[in-house]
Amino acid sequence: MKKTLISLAVLAAASSAAHAQSNVTIYGIVDAGIAYEQGGKNGNVTKVSSGIGSASRIGFKGTEDLGGGLSAVFVLEGGVKADTGEQT
Repeated sequence: MKKTLISLAVLAAASSAAHAQSNVTIYGIVDAGIAYEQGGKNGNVTKVSSGIGSASRIGFKGTEDLGGGLSAVFVLEGGVKADTGEQT
């Protein structure tokens, strides 16, 4: 029992907390518009459409300082339809 407590105390004294700095940016674009369609099988239709000029998306990018001169860089991006909320 004493050996276990001593080894735990040595491990606790030898361990150090990691202090990382991170930089995260949230970005994106929402592209939606009102479209008027005429002459189709449904007749004249006015509706909200997503992606009229470009695709809607949301993204996260950043860096994480790992210490010792090392850093991790990440980019996570996904497409979203503004009119229905579906992923693209």
